[in-house]
Amino acid sequence: MKKLWLVLFAMVLVVSVVSCGGEEEEEPTPTTAIISGTLSLQAGVSGDLNNTRVAIYTSYDDWLYDRVLLSTAASGSGASATYTISNVAPGNYYLDAWKDVDNSATWNTGDLFGVYGQTLWPQPQFTPFSVSAGQTFTANVTLIVLP
Repeated sequence: MKKLWLVLFAMVLVVSVVSCGGEEEEEPTPTTAIISGTLSLQAGVSGDLNNTRVAIYTSYDDWLYDRVLLSTAASGSGASATYTISNVAPGNYYLDAWKDVDNSATWNTGDLFGVYGQTLWPQPQFTPFSVSAGQTFTANVTLIVLP
């Protein structure tokens, strides 16, 4: 009887080792990136950046026609907020931030606006950037009040 239990124990042990592979599993290779950063207001400007839309675009033309690829709402209070856009495919992007202060769904005087680059109005100068799989890219933006 002892031999039977010993044989059964040995079989269970062998099955356990074989099914586990005896090796550590490798981490999956990342396929997407993250874009994150801080939003701030231009010196001397007051406002609340919480819930500011931060969006990425694949081209300048996409930005012109508001063809947003991905977006998120920034969180914070007052003149500072943070954001994170996850699951971004590797590639080249443009980024803007817009707070629709009067909730009109169009750009108006008093709205807060900024781009990754130089926020000049009415011709912002974007700095395009690239992200690679597994990378976290930091894009900080200073917003202005639209005249």
